[in-house]
Parts: sequence; C-alpha cells; structure tokens
Amino acid sequence: MKKTIFTLVFFLGCVQFTNAQQYSKELLKGYSKAELTKIEQEKPAQIKVLEYAVNHACYYVDKPQSKDAEFPIIDTHNGSTIFTELGLKITDKTQYFTAKETGKLLVVKSLYVLELEMKNK
Repeated sequence: MKKTIFTLVFFLGCVQFTNAQQYSKELLKGYSKAELTKIEQEKPAQIKVLEYAVNHACYYVDKPQSKDAEFPIIDTHNGSTIFTELGLKITDKTQYFTAKETGKLLVVKSLYVLELEMKNK
C-alpha cells in the first residue's frame, strides 16, 4: 500500500514538474504559470504564437512627425525588442509606445499579425 501511494505521489510530482517546465523562461518573465496554463487550455495554439513573439513582436521605427498622436512613454532598457523584458503583453491590437531613451516609436505586433507571420513562414 505504501509503495502504491509513493508511486502515485511520485508520478503526480513528475507531471507537475513537467507542466512547470513546458513554458520558456522568457515567457515566464511576463506571464505567470497560471496565465500560461489558462491560455493553453482556452487557446492552445496561442502559446506557440507567444513563443514566436518573444523574438519577433517588437521593432522600432522613426516616430512619424506628421501625426499629432501621443504615445505612452516606455523605458526600453537600451533598445530591447523582447516584449517580456519591457513588461508588456501581446494583445489583440498592435501597440505603440515612445521609447524614453531615443524617442523612437516602439511597435508591438498584435496576436493576429504574429499568427499571419507564422503561417507565411
């Protein structure tokens, strides 16, 4: 009986450890395990999009001078292009920020744009 209980507890511990390891360290900087688990349960393909987004979601462009739009200012940690390092999350809409250090426009692609990019690769 003790052996069976030990085996069951060991197995459940291994399953929990495996689940905890399935997300990249970079994603875990911006999302909790609970958030990622919920995303995976509700929209399994979205986890792959978020993994892709780590290296492909952000880029900088010169801020358009012809528009009077104001964008939130963000500390870009010397030009980082990794959304989790910037404290951002990928959303359904493309996001725009002014980089505090350079004044450039930081563009963070939407889930839709990232999904399209993945399909076209």
